[in-house]
Amino acid sequence: MKHCFFTCTFILSALTLFAQNNAIEETIIKAVIKQQETAWNKHDWESFSSHFTEDATLINFAGQFWKSKNDIIAHFKQLSDCCLSPTSLTFEVKYTRFLTPDIAIVYIEETLFTDRDYDVPFHQYKKGDIDYKTMTDIFVKQNNEWKITAAQLTLINQIVSPHGSSEKH
Repeated sequence: MKHCFFTCTFILSALTLFAQNNAIEETIIKAVIKQQETAWNKHDWESFSSHFTEDATLINFAGQFWKSKNDIIAHFKQLSDCCLSPTSLTFEVKYTRFLTPDIAIVYIEETLFTDRDYDVPFHQYKKGDIDYKTMTDIFVKQNNEWKITAAQLTLINQIVSPHGSSEKH
């Protein structure tokens, strides 16, 4: 009986410590996401992309697959003038799930604001337009730093799934 009590106490203590550590790590991850938000709004693609691992992958909302931090930076710079610089955004972390102490899946809502009119093939954006996306980021802890190793964006179709509708159910 004594052995069972000590085993249960040890397990409970370990789980409590893991939960407390997760809260600290989640705060650090949220700070990384806030830094990315700030970098986007300054249109500083080097700073924005500095939070990716060297071998990171990103699938943008149009389905393009970018592989490596250098590829991600190059695409952001290439798209900057036409499609990114006329925008600003906010990120809101919706849910963080730790798979291990060094791997986390983070679900983020992106709200993208059109700051001035611009055109892309097949679409015309007007100042004040807003797009909503769900981002799924896989964070890994490397050298005591949280970095994004994989990211995928999904455009939220406002006809099928109006903004905030998932919170109403």
